[in-house]
Parts: sequence; C-alpha cells; structure tokens
Amino acid sequence: MLRRVAGRVVPPLAAVALTTTLAAALQVRQLRVSGTHRFPASDIESALRPALGGPAIAARASTLRATVRAIPWVADASVRISLDGVVSCTVVERVPVAVALDAGVRRLVDGEGRLLAPAQANSSLLVIDGFAPYTEERGAVLAAVPALERAWGGKLERADRVGPHDVALHFAGTAPVILADPDLPGALAEARRVLAAWTARHPAPLRLDARIAGRVAVLPAPPAPEEG
Repeated sequence: MLRRVAGRVVPPLAAVALTTTLAAALQVRQLRVSGTHRFPASDIESALRPALGGPAIAARASTLRATVRAIPWVADASVRISLDGVVSCTVVERVPVAVALDAGVRRLVDGEGRLLAPAQANSSLLVIDGFAPYTEERGAVLAAVPALERAWGGKLERADRVGPHDVALHFAGTAPVILADPDLPGALAEARRVLAAWTARHPAPLRLDARIAGRVAVLPAPPAPEEG
C-alpha cells in the first residue's frame, strides 16, 4: 500500500522540485549594454535592473525595449534575453548639437530641439538661451543654423531668443550681436557687408539689426571718453 501511494506522490513532487530548480537556474542574472559613447551606460542599466532576479522565460524583450527607448537620449534600442539569464541591450544614441540654457541649467539638445541630458560646463557646442517654453521655436532655430552660418560665413556660438521669429546671434570672432529672423538667413550676408563697410571707418558697432530683408540697422559703439 505504501509503495503504491509513494508511486503516485513522488513523481509530482519530483516534477515540482525540478521546475523550481529550473526556474532558479533560468533567472535573469546579468545585464550587458553596448552602443553607448556620449551618454552613460548606467542609465540603460537602471532601466533594465527591475528584470534582474526574475525568470528569464517570463521577461519580455519588447517591454524592456520600450523602457529603454523612453530614455530621452536613446533614439532606438534592441533587447535580447537568453535562457541562461543574460539581457543584452544595444542602443543607438541621439546626437547632441547644442546646449540649451534654462534658468542657468544646461541641457544637451539634438537637432530637433529634443532635450537629452545634462550638459558639461565646458561643452563647446552652440548655446541657445530663452527657448525653454518654446520647443517648436527651439527646433526651428537649430534647423536654421547651417543656413545662418553659410550666410554669415562663420561659426555660430550662441543664439538668444528675443521674441517670436527674433534671435540675437553671436558668431565666432565677431564683436557685434546680430539681430535676425531665422527664416531670413540671407539677410545675414547683407549684414556682413554692412559690418565690413562700417568697420573700415568706425569702431565695431555694438549691434546689427538684420530682421528686415534689404535693411540693416547699426547701433554704434559709444565714443571713447575724452582724456582730461
């Protein structure tokens, strides 16, 4: 009788024990991240960490991928989960093109104006200021940068929002500020010619206003104080 009962009970118990052993052996135990160059892999690891210790067969690669893609600086990601408990994630980073200032806080932005991550204080990227509440304008001015630089013939170092469609531009090696409409980059070529003609006879002006096509206004520098 005992043998007959044991024959019925032992196999299910053995199956349960085997299942428990396999589940423990197939837990997610390691995270591997690749593809990070400008941004910290620790951001990806933090997003994936909740999967650690869970059963590998229950983990969903699509869910983990969506979690990683929610990180602002991630453009795309692929996730693989092996049965031996390794989650491998390869990411494609967004490319920062400028530093956005907002109340003294510096953040990297990509060419579409998307905020990515905190920026280092010594970054050599273009600085844009005053666009925090105006995400569409931020993207528009960044898209216009190549045309603005071609028209002026120099590298743009800073752009400050003055108003709708109005920006104050600071070019490398140029003393005056240039007020411009990003939608009218051609006006900068005329401003450059006016600056050359002006500085041939006068000190460099404080500001050029090229917001109206065909017209450039000059704000002269104040005269030097006379010696006593």
